[in-house]
Amino acid sequence: MDDIKDVQRTDQVSRLMDNSSVRTNPFGENRSAERLYRRAERIVVALHLLTKHISENESVRMSLRAESAKLLPAVLDLRDEMRALHSQRIVEVQSQIRHISSLVRILAASGFISMQNTQVMLEALDELGSFLVAAQRSSFSESVSISRDDFLDTRTTHSSRDRSSRHIKDIENTSVKDSPMISDGSPVSLVGADINGHRGNQRTQNILDVLKSGGLLSIKDISSHLPEYSEKMIQRELFGLVSRGLIKKTGLKRWSKYAIA
Repeated sequence: MDDIKDVQRTDQVSRLMDNSSVRTNPFGENRSAERLYRRAERIVVALHLLTKHISENESVRMSLRAESAKLLPAVLDLRDEMRALHSQRIVEVQSQIRHISSLVRILAASGFISMQNTQVMLEALDELGSFLVAAQRSSFSESVSISRDDFLDTRTTHSSRDRSSRHIKDIENTSVKDSPMISDGSPVSLVGADINGHRGNQRTQNILDVLKSGGLLSIKDISSHLPEYSEKMIQRELFGLVSRGLIKKTGLKRWSKYAIA
């Protein structure tokens, strides 16, 4: 039963993004960079679908599509700067996100897209920027992972069993569900979902890895690091982890914070 998806994928973006497998991985072990790119990719696809009914001669439409397309290589270039302080590239990506948000507002004010779709797109863009900031503090933003075995005497012979048991991060390949509509009569939804059917134990381990990065984290904080899972899914996992004594909870309702016990 663990393989049952939490969200039914019936929209065109999900079919487009999920039916094609991409095995090329330029991110190495930098999981945050990979997730940031996946989020940006889905936003760009949603923007193109959302504006396809607008005349090709509309200047704002052309600007929005061109600027959103430029966001992808800009995000890709961040894969080695996710933890860099005062990175000019990060500032440039943040500026691009703000520019795209302004173009979306202009199209909404001109009556080309609904206010409901506009609000969803603006929230998705804002979450993309927030994830970029949160990723700078995440241990998942490292391009290189080392273990204590790397510092052992080079004359020591490791068996294949020893090598296979070493803990290596960032080898999962997950996706994020987004559900924009083609015509601008219905809302665009960009909700994270467990679309690859990850088993509960993997989801639990991912949440524990986020909490091990330190500090008290809210469900939204954890969700920003794990966009492939919905907040409700994370909340259910946290409830189980608290009941098992693996993590501790402080605060009530939306002010709840979680940390390793």
